[in-house]
Amino acid sequence: MMRESDAVFVEVRSPGWAFWRALLDTGVGLIVGLLYAFLALLVCGIVGEEALTTLYSQIDLDPLLRACMGVILLIAAVLAVTVPFVLVAERAAALRLVDRLGEENPSAVPPQRIRAELATSPGQYLRRTGLAVFWSIVGIGGLFALMVVFTDEFREDPVMWGALGVVAVLALAASLVVGAGGRLMRRDAPRVAALQARWKAQVPRAEDADRRRREAAPRAVLPRWLVVPSARVIARIAAVLTVATLVSLGAFMLSVYMRQQCRTCDPVYWDEPIENGIDVLSLGSGAAIALCAALGIVAWTGGVVLQAAREVALTRWVATGEVRAVAPEFIAPLLSGNRALVRLQLGLSTLGAGGVIFATGAAWAEWTVLDVGPVLGTALVLILGGIVLGLIDSPRARRERQAVRDALHPGEAVPRPTPLKTARAAAASGSDD
Repeated sequence: MMRESDAVFVEVRSPGWAFWRALLDTGVGLIVGLLYAFLALLVCGIVGEEALTTLYSQIDLDPLLRACMGVILLIAAVLAVTVPFVLVAERAAALRLVDRLGEENPSAVPPQRIRAELATSPGQYLRRTGLAVFWSIVGIGGLFALMVVFTDEFREDPVMWGALGVVAVLALAASLVVGAGGRLMRRDAPRVAALQARWKAQVPRAEDADRRRREAAPRAVLPRWLVVPSARVIARIAAVLTVATLVSLGAFMLSVYMRQQCRTCDPVYWDEPIENGIDVLSLGSGAAIALCAALGIVAWTGGVVLQAAREVALTRWVATGEVRAVAPEFIAPLLSGNRALVRLQLGLSTLGAGGVIFATGAAWAEWTVLDVGPVLGTALVLILGGIVLGLIDSPRARRERQAVRDALHPGEAVPRPTPLKTARAAAASGSDD
């Protein structure tokens, strides 16, 4: 019989779940890289045409940028279809993992991040993915059908009829995915409901047990690496960079609007000195965006290095297994957030996505300024290296985080709220009143 005090937080992992988790994190990094590449192309194109026209023409950037936009659309379509299925596989692996954990140790409670993933059945994610793909294909098929109905040229084109056939087959496949998701959702619904009910009863007991152990343990001072610089200082640096980036983007968009008020509008040319002012604003804001991006990369790299150092320091500090009492919010980011190697994995995937986009665009545009082979090869190595990092860190993450839980008993270890989160919470409570 399980006693109330038996409930305990336990870190979990399995090779299958770690594999799908690494693929999912890589997919997220690729999506972020896609967005950054799009923004970079937009800024380069507008700044080149407005302020650096001569250089823009000399290196023939226009064909490259247009080709890269096509690559972005292609990769976005591929990621839009594949990443949701990876998400479904990761959620299904997590469900099997916690089921096995419950059989081996009924008193074990997985961390909040795992419990949040399983708030919804994996079948529900699969069904939603199938519906999104189905209606997207139906929309494309509807456009093709209208072209065939109202245009004689397309009506007699066998390629168009072949495309309609492909669309019909894809729509049928998507509908089968919807059906499979519905069946999986109905099958897993009792398991998910039982898990959520059990965790709802166990989490307060596990929190209370950790609190009592902390109160009984001797107070300890965390190593300096874990508290300096403080989370408040890091949040302020991030806020300054965010505000500077938003201001730069706002100035850049203002220069674009002053030149062309809408997509179909003719460009507007002003008298001097406003005309020169638009060029200066476009160039200056573009340079500011580039500077903010560079500073952001430096800050992000510093954050990863700092987190890696803190993970090592905390692991060594609790290596003796001695039970100590510390404020849980100080170690919360090292228990609930992404690990340093996972953050590095996301960064490598983001860089790899940018490399693939620009290398493929250069190949499509036959842009000889860039040596495509090494750039594309490096980008693929970065992406694969990120996956390997995620797989390598998974067992160590479970082992080190469990050692921290056994020595410090932090409970859920909720991170200390930042000023921005506090202001949002106050605003939300005020609106509720």
